[in-house]
Amino acid sequence: MDSWNRQFAALLSVQLLVSTAHGMFVPLLPSFLQDVGHVSGDSLYIWSGAIFSANFMIMMLLMPFLGRIGDRYGRKPVMLWSGFGMTLVTACMSLVTEPWQLALLRLAQGCFTGILPFTMVLILIGAAKNKVGVSAGTMQMMGETGSLIGPLIASSLLTFYSVRGAYPAMSVCILLATVSVLCFVKEGPRAPVVSKMERSTLLTDWKQIWRMKPLPSLLLSALCINFALVGTNPIIPYYVRQSTHTLAFLNDQWLLGITLSATSLAVIVFSPLLGMLSDRVGPLLLLKIATSTAFLLCIVQAVTHFYPLILACRFTLGLCVAGMMPNIQAQVRGLVRKGMEGQTFAMVNSWMFLGCLTGPLLGGVIVAHFGIRGWFITAMLVFAVSCWQAFHIGSYQSRKAEMEVTQAVTRVSTTTN
Repeated sequence: MDSWNRQFAALLSVQLLVSTAHGMFVPLLPSFLQDVGHVSGDSLYIWSGAIFSANFMIMMLLMPFLGRIGDRYGRKPVMLWSGFGMTLVTACMSLVTEPWQLALLRLAQGCFTGILPFTMVLILIGAAKNKVGVSAGTMQMMGETGSLIGPLIASSLLTFYSVRGAYPAMSVCILLATVSVLCFVKEGPRAPVVSKMERSTLLTDWKQIWRMKPLPSLLLSALCINFALVGTNPIIPYYVRQSTHTLAFLNDQWLLGITLSATSLAVIVFSPLLGMLSDRVGPLLLLKIATSTAFLLCIVQAVTHFYPLILACRFTLGLCVAGMMPNIQAQVRGLVRKGMEGQTFAMVNSWMFLGCLTGPLLGGVIVAHFGIRGWFITAMLVFAVSCWQAFHIGSYQSRKAEMEVTQAVTRVSTTTN
């Protein structure tokens, strides 16, 4: 137990440091495009979307391959390779002079993407079965904390240094996380790779993973959740700007900061608590409640412009976020087969990254044609699909339990006769 507590603490520090580095990139990107790249007008939004999405696209494509490598040769080597590679690529960002150069580095950064996904893998397969939910929730809390303090650190650095001088701070965070992996993370013995797996290909492994019912429903649910959540983020500034309120002493920037912080604060506070509740009542129940509530919140946000109500919706959505992805990962942990942990969770991450990629891209098109209300109606429908998948999983598990009981009764009757 002491050994696992040390391992858990090291992995939490990795999650915090890398998430902080990723959060720092958000305010640094527009500063780079305007001050170094001299980009303005509509090109600013185009380059911002392209550079930000480039990372997710490569991560989505490479995660299955990294998962296979991790299952065969170890997750810690992949984490170290990813950490040191990401450190080097991020350090090079301070040398670029053109937007296309930064886009290429973001593509290269996506190639070294294994450190955070494999951190979660080691947590989920190493935690005791009765503590999977709280472990996943605590990891989400640390990731959200890093995403919250990262922009604050970057904004503070920009008051003293140029954007070129701020990029090395990202590299330092990633380097510290990698050193933590090197010194403190211990990977347990992996399941032996049997001869059948030696002859298997990536495609046959994917087919085998896809047959793990109800994994396809969990993958679709993860895609929908990330599509709706990440796709809403670029729209929030415009949504808040259109709101009505009586808080005359707060400008738009303060209102935006409070709105974004409300969601993050709810995730940070309630993720461990909902994780503990998940271990008691089961992750599927919380997933049903969270997706249903998110569906209702989208309806409210589609029809209101009253800022206090918007703020309440965004805070409640933070509770939903704390009850969605950790519980999907906890359910996947119960389905994964020995020796295929990395590939299975890599497939989950690929579907998550696909949602992160398509949400902002399609969100801009939807808002341009149908307005902000049109986006929230779209997000409502997407959450409805995720909610339907959660209830579908429940029906599948009920049918499976009934079949197992019937088979047990049949075996007992046969033995008696």
